[in-house]
Parts: sequence; C-alpha cells; structure tokens
Amino acid sequence: MTPTDPSPSELPQQLALVCSQFSRLAARRSEVGVGSVSWRVVATIDRLGPLRLSEIADRERVSRPTATTVITRLEDEGLVRRAPDPSDARSALVSTTPEGSAQLALWREQLAVGVGGLLEQLPARDLETLEAAAQILAGIVDAHDG
Repeated sequence: MTPTDPSPSELPQQLALVCSQFSRLAARRSEVGVGSVSWRVVATIDRLGPLRLSEIADRERVSRPTATTVITRLEDEGLVRRAPDPSDARSALVSTTPEGSAQLALWREQLAVGVGGLLEQLPARDLETLEAAAQILAGIVDAHDG
C-alpha cells in the first residue's frame, strides 16, 4: 500500500467523498443546466418507475417537504407527473413524462461529453478499472438503496 492509498478503514469515507466530488465535477463540466438533484430525481424515477413522494424523499435523503418542492418544480417543467396511487387513494405516484425521458437522455449525452473528455485521457487499464468500479458501485446501490 502506498502512502496515498486509503487504509481499509478509510476507504468508505474516501469513496463517499470522491464520488460526491466527481459528481459535482461532472455536473459542472457537462452544463446540464439544472442542479444535480433534478436530474438525479428524474433518473431515479425513470429507472425505478413510478414512486411515491415519500420514496423519493427517502432515496434522496431529503425531507418530504423538500421532495415535494423538487417534484413540484419538475412537474411545472413538464418532466414528471403525478397520478393517483391505485393502492392508496391518499397518495400519488410520480412518473416521468415523455419530455422528462427526452430531457434525461439529453442530460446523459451532456454528461458523456463533459466527463468523456476527462476519461479519454486515461490509459485503457484505468478505464477498465473505472468501468469495473462503476459496476460494483451500481450493484451496491441497487442492493441497498431503498
């Protein structure tokens, strides 16, 4: 282990910090035109299907009023819609609209360009390592998020 390598006890903190910093860098370089919360919420709804506001708040680790504010803004922009939850008349399910899915695809293209410029400079071995790490992290998220 080199002096810059994290010890096993430091790895969780380093991963969390570096992932957060990389996410902000990607958003800045990609000029997606919205905050990362907006495209993250639309991406989550698009990936998982209709969600209740409480589920969105839980996934985003925000209060329900904050989630309501974000969803209201996204709804006003035509990116998501609410529909009655057939299993609970007191709740609504939030889903992406066709415009939301199209905007998400555009954001992803912008991220690919913005981040692609950084990644294309890396050696093939580093790219393979990052691809494997991304798959591992995605598996962890899928297994434990929600």
